[in-house]
Amino acid sequence: MSETMIATLIGAGVTLIVTLITQIMAVLMLKFKTRSEIKQQEYQSKRETLSEVYKTLVSVINLFPAVSPSDVLKYVEDAPNYSMEHFDSVLKSLDYQIEDYKNQLSTPNIDYKRKNDIETQISNREYAKKEISEIRDKYYMARDKYKSFCESDKVTFDIYAGKNVRNRLVEFEVAIHNTFISGHRVEDVDDPINNIIKISRRELINSMRNDIGINED
Repeated sequence: MSETMIATLIGAGVTLIVTLITQIMAVLMLKFKTRSEIKQQEYQSKRETLSEVYKTLVSVINLFPAVSPSDVLKYVEDAPNYSMEHFDSVLKSLDYQIEDYKNQLSTPNIDYKRKNDIETQISNREYAKKEISEIRDKYYMARDKYKSFCESDKVTFDIYAGKNVRNRLVEFEVAIHNTFISGHRVEDVDDPINNIIKISRRELINSMRNDIGINED
């Protein structure tokens, strides 16, 4: 076999290999494109079905205060215990304590140190009352809005929302229950990394974004 024929065969073989590789790459790219298009269609379908539902849910969960009455009361000496949405009972107990401290202020010949301590105790309770009243009002409004969401949009949510979103909502509900029913603290009120309500709310919102194809930058 001549060198020319060998060269021709090698050239044909190389051409064939290049052609096969090109065809394989084209098929792979087509499959990738098809899968990507299918995924985008799924996202689009979910957006059309769930965007308004998710927007409503986000607006509702953002209404819940990320602080418990128990977080406020931890700075009050001999504070009443909070649980089971008994905001008003706690406020009434604080009123009784304030009244008792005010009566102590009228004690004849009370010394300066004791007077100063009593005034501090009264001030702490007045501040706690203000904070707990605000928490109560925000919580009741959020609770009622969430109840309305469940009555109007929860069926659509349960049918179409992704499993991760549904799980995250359960976790958020547990965090709210632990905080306002069981009376637990949220851990660190001002730290979004250690505040159980802020954590569960953020993870729920992120799961909704991912579910409809809105990824973080």
